[in-house]
Amino acid sequence: MGRWYLVRHGETDWNREGRIQGHSDVPLSDHGRSQVALLSQRLARLSFAAAYASDLFRAVESTQILIGSREIPVRTEPDLREFDYGLWEGLTVKQAEEENPRIFAELIGSGADGFATPEGETTGLLIERVRRFCNRLNESNDDAQNLLVVAHAGSIRALALCLLDLREEDFWRLGADPASLSIITGRHGGRVLELWNDTSHLSPNASG
Repeated sequence: MGRWYLVRHGETDWNREGRIQGHSDVPLSDHGRSQVALLSQRLARLSFAAAYASDLFRAVESTQILIGSREIPVRTEPDLREFDYGLWEGLTVKQAEEENPRIFAELIGSGADGFATPEGETTGLLIERVRRFCNRLNESNDDAQNLLVVAHAGSIRALALCLLDLREEDFWRLGADPASLSIITGRHGGRVLELWNDTSHLSPNASG
């Protein structure tokens, strides 16, 4: 019985400032590195057949911290990138709203099917590329293996939809905080959500 361990990268300066990152290649902040180091203690006793990371540096750096000196093969995957937010990247949410209030209101109220920022990516396209990644892994990995996947809020939501056969309209009902852990377990030919968006390792009272 294998498990998919889904991790969102640690915090970046842009996360703290409320800036929209998307495909912008922003590194972890010092605080983000500390967050991931705490999660690495939690995962230290687990064995992974492989680790997969978005090719954006904040995810790659998080993966490196999580694995440490362990000899686990790491593969970078462009299909695990965050949304391409187009012209909104680098803006705060407030700035995006002030730039064009009408378009902002229409997008936020459009739901999963209609969401796409100016010159950005639709929810459907994000889910499609994440599903492509899942299909590749289903073909190449034993269901009894544990896999580590380090990605972004958007791609982790999409992974949950693909692995659990959820509806696309449920996409925005799921949250994924920086350095959070979610676990999906293979069971009797299907998959079960075992843990979602857990950050208990970041608590001051958490133990390794």
